[in-house]
Amino acid sequence: MLQEIYIKNFVLIEELRLSFEQGLNVLTGETGAGKSIIIDALGLVLGERVRNDLLRDSQKKAIVEAVFVVENNSAAHSVLLENGLLEEEEDCIVVSREIATSGRSLARINGRNVNAGFLKSLARHLIDMHLQDESSGFLNPQNYLQFVDGFIEEGQDIGKEIESLFLQIREEERQLENYKNNEQNRLQKIDFIRYQIEEIEKAGLRSGEEEELLALNQRIKNAQALEEGTGRILEQLYHRQHAGESALDLISASLENLGRLKEDEFLSRLQSPLEEIYYSLQDIASQLSSFRDSLDFEPGLLEESEERLYQLQRLKGKYGQSIDEILDYLGKARLELEYLENSGEKQEELEESITALKLRYHHLAAQLSQLRQSAAQKLQENVDMELRELNMPQVKFAVHMELRETPGIKGMDQVDFLFSPNPGEEMHSLSRIASGGERSRFILALKKALAGIYLIPTLIFDEIDVGVGGTALVAMANKLYELSLEHQLILVTHSPQIASLAHQHFLIEKASSEECTLTTVRGLAAEARVEEIARMLEGEDFSPLAREHAREMLTRRDLT
Repeated sequence: MLQEIYIKNFVLIEELRLSFEQGLNVLTGETGAGKSIIIDALGLVLGERVRNDLLRDSQKKAIVEAVFVVENNSAAHSVLLENGLLEEEEDCIVVSREIATSGRSLARINGRNVNAGFLKSLARHLIDMHLQDESSGFLNPQNYLQFVDGFIEEGQDIGKEIESLFLQIREEERQLENYKNNEQNRLQKIDFIRYQIEEIEKAGLRSGEEEELLALNQRIKNAQALEEGTGRILEQLYHRQHAGESALDLISASLENLGRLKEDEFLSRLQSPLEEIYYSLQDIASQLSSFRDSLDFEPGLLEESEERLYQLQRLKGKYGQSIDEILDYLGKARLELEYLENSGEKQEELEESITALKLRYHHLAAQLSQLRQSAAQKLQENVDMELRELNMPQVKFAVHMELRETPGIKGMDQVDFLFSPNPGEEMHSLSRIASGGERSRFILALKKALAGIYLIPTLIFDEIDVGVGGTALVAMANKLYELSLEHQLILVTHSPQIASLAHQHFLIEKASSEECTLTTVRGLAAEARVEEIARMLEGEDFSPLAREHAREMLTRRDLT
């Protein structure tokens, strides 16, 4: 509900803070005193467009702030949490709107900047505003189905399942359409991927092969130099055919000398390391000999390896920067081919799934339609009762249901509210309802009938009593009071009958001087409230009888 509003430098208001209660809050005052300014200020924090004439002092910015309690408002609470504008444990929000001297506006929720569009979407969960000579958003035909569903006593889960089925059908139909639209591309892609897989598989790639080939090429090209160098090393280490002895011979001779001197402890310790060197030289010589023998390459091997390297380079240009990347591409290509080849089966699966989902959808939609027929009858009876109590027994109201041409997220039903103001007149859509008091009373009857399921916590009426008088006005006042027991109501009114039933009463006054004109608002209690209702009954120069009448009206309010 709306807990408080703060207004500064706005039209005729210099600075004002109002606190509202749960129940019926009325704003009264002389015509032209500025009652609609409060409504305009509320509209501003609810996302309405900024006008150029809203700044009282054009050299200062205007500020409007509203505090809302959202503790029991699950819809608003959810929207705020999803957008990071409320902590889980918080139950209040401050919505503010500033208008700069340049005319630009800034909107905030709990200090966080938001745009006016978001304010408007959030406002749908906070306040329902009924203004003079404006089409009420309450009468938007898109809301009618929701109103009817509110009267379904059992089977609410059917609607949720229908919504889930509808979304699933739409998603699977989208997938199926993509498959069908891409069928030719799919076949072409299958052929292309098969060619790529065959080309890579035919190459018989092996990880590390390229490095081995490069090393082999280098060895073939350097074979002569390697063979000559290896021979010289072998001769020096193992067997020397010309003058002098090899390293192995010299080490062997050293070991013989050590063997003759092994009684000496120091020389004895050197024998084992020298033997290791001897055997290591033998092993190195063996390896060098094998390496030299491997340098005897088959004729044409260099050309074969270079041809293989060229083949690898060509594949790298297509599928990756290395053999490992090419093999990785091959794995992915096999998986994609499998997916594409199975997509025909996937289409069949989707078609079967969609058929089953549609059967389930239409079965549940038929059940929901039956429930809605009963709910529509209850709603119609409730509205008829409210209309009779508002002295409008001649007005006829009907809930008209018919099947949609195509399935919808809420089922197969579409609802219209029909209205006939006089006996014998044809029923018309509620969107063509007459203006003035007739319209206001009908909206009030509908809202009263929906009071238990209409979840907007705060309802605002701007002079809903215009064009209504006599017993109809008394009936309207009683209905507003009854409605205020389930919703917070804020009313601008000229009716003493309505004002006398308020839980909280504000008087709006306008004071003029040579320098400026200001609108002020003050809460009324006790005798001040008697005075205002007496003025509303007879005017400024009201009689003692009007005062007593006002006091009696307030006494009746206290007794209810």
